[in-house]
Formats: sequence, C-alpha cells, structure tokens
Amino acid sequence: MRTVAMQANDGGNNPVEVLANGDSEKSSTTSRFASLLVSKDRDYLLSATGTQVKVSSLEEKVLGLYFSANWYSPCRTFTQVLVGVYEQLKSNSSGFEIVFVSSDEDLNAFNNYRESMPWLSVPFSDLETKKALNQRFEVEGIPCLVILQPGDNKDEEPALCDGVELIYRYGVEAFPFTKEKLEELQREEMLKHENQTLTNLLTIHDREYLLGHPTTNKVSAYLLLTRE
Repeated sequence: MRTVAMQANDGGNNPVEVLANGDSEKSSTTSRFASLLVSKDRDYLLSATGTQVKVSSLEEKVLGLYFSANWYSPCRTFTQVLVGVYEQLKSNSSGFEIVFVSSDEDLNAFNNYRESMPWLSVPFSDLETKKALNQRFEVEGIPCLVILQPGDNKDEEPALCDGVELIYRYGVEAFPFTKEKLEELQREEMLKHENQTLTNLLTIHDREYLLGHPTTNKVSAYLLLTRE
C-alpha cells in the first residue's frame, strides 16, 4: 500500500499527492474542469478580448467544450447559432460558459475565428491539452459540443456529447442540459405530437385559412376546332 508523504503543486496551481514511492497523482479534491483544462504551464484560458481567465472561475458553471474550426463551413454556421443561445443564457445569469477547443491549422485562422466568439478559448499553442480533450471525449467530427456539469471528480454527471443536436433542436430551452431537463423536453415533445391535429399543423395563431389555387378557365378542344 502506498503512503502519502506530502502535498505539492504541479505548476498549474493544482494540489498533487506526492507518494512514498516517488509517484504523484492529482488530488481527489482537484476539480473536474481543472483536471481537463489546466496544464503544467497554464492555469488560465483566453477570454474573447485575449485576457487570461483562471480555470478556477468555472467551478460552479455548466460548461460546454466547443470543438470547431474556421475552415469548415458547418462549424461557422453552428457558431452563429451558438452565439445567440450563449448570449441569451448569459443575459439571464444562467451560469453557462463555453470553451473553444480549436482544430484550426494556424494561429491566424484561430484568431480570426475567435473574433466571432464571445466565450473562452484554450490557447492555440497548447496542442497537448487540445489533443487530450479530443481523445478524452472521442471527438470524431466537428462541430462538436460536449456539455459538462459542475462537480468534482468523485461525483460527476457523465459528459453529454450531442450538444450540437440539442442546441439545434431546443435552443436555450435545453439548458442546463441535465438528464432530467432533456427527459422533460422529450415528454413535452411527445405530448405535443400526440395532441397534434391537422388544423394545428396547417394554421398559426394569426391565420386560420389556407390559400387555394385560382380557378383557370378551360376551353374544350371541340370548341377550338369549330371556330375554324
């Protein structure tokens, strides 16, 4: 059995247990987000203006890891949708934050794309963290939005990896992206479908009629022949 000798720091302001055999591991008190986003040389993320924001400031928030790239048009399209949802949630003080994990090919592309984003980013130079995040959440395609709930490493809700689909489907209503919230939305959707009628499908609140095709005067071929 290994014995803990002391506590040290890993260089990123994370407590580390130093063991009798010389090994070290992240302390059980290390937050979920810190264990994912802090590196040995960095304990911050970049804000939309380029300032440094401590990872520790995210601890009580619902977090979205946004895997995306400027060179792929579906990413740019979804980014516009996500910006609208993000800004609406932020205006309601909902406790939602996003971290951009770039798949851009160079720093200029990263910076240009980040200009359209009001949220945080992993620095472009931190290739190790970006690679680790892609592997950790098995990101196979972009855009990809992984939702993480606040909590520590001992008591955490599993990551939700279909955030893009949920944003497209429910928008801000999907927040806070918990299992209970999504089940509630699915029940509402099912009830709406079961109670749907043809009238509900074809009308809206200020229109209860349909437009028909104008009547066309038809002339028989016999009449055309007899005119000659």
